[in-house]
Amino acid sequence: MRPNADQIQENWSELNKVIETHFTGERLEKIKLLHKHFEERMIMAPASGRAWYHNAFPGGYVAHILNIIQWSLSYYELFKAQGMHVDDISAESVVFAAMFHDLGKIGNMDDDYYSANTDEWRAKKLQEYYNHNPAIHYMTVTDRAIWILNQFGITMSESEYLGVRLADGLYNEQNTSYFMEGAEWKAMKTNLPHIIHFADCSAARQEKETFMLSGESRIDFPKYMKGESQEEELVKNLDVSKLKGLFEND
Repeated sequence: MRPNADQIQENWSELNKVIETHFTGERLEKIKLLHKHFEERMIMAPASGRAWYHNAFPGGYVAHILNIIQWSLSYYELFKAQGMHVDDISAESVVFAAMFHDLGKIGNMDDDYYSANTDEWRAKKLQEYYNHNPAIHYMTVTDRAIWILNQFGITMSESEYLGVRLADGLYNEQNTSYFMEGAEWKAMKTNLPHIIHFADCSAARQEKETFMLSGESRIDFPKYMKGESQEEELVKNLDVSKLKGLFEND
């Protein structure tokens, strides 16, 4: 569900508490500078451009980051419990990779990554609320994340780099050589990329499911998922009046 203004501010406060809890020293100060620089933009940023993806609303980015941090720490503990090798991974590294895996969705130092869709028909009928900003250089989200971290002098370990860089798993073809090594020596020597990728998939699914069951979808998912409908075509006649207010914060 879309957070209201109070919830958006609460999420931002919660993210800052996470930062203060898990980081110290010079690294903490540099991370705080990064968030101060992007504060206004980051607070209101969506996590995607289309309603049926995940968190395509103001405040969606921070909500997603909080979700993936929670999922990542849960997977970290699960990996421990299952006897997986995590000796090289600290809770700080887990939070670091989770918190910054999608940083590229903020844009560059001056411009947004997303812009509100001015095509009212596509926004209302197709629920495509945001477009990618064509004025900035193309980069993958994870490549841009690493570039932004570099602008603030925020260093990372090799494991943390891989955790951020490979967060999309095999959804990004550029990651194929990391996950499908082709040679024994290339096998990943850290589980952090797996933890972050599994967490990202889980958080995105959680957020997508929230949308599916919210009543905002054009598909009658609640009825279908409860087995109450056998219809092949589940798209409802879109009642534009139901969308009133959805764009007030855009």
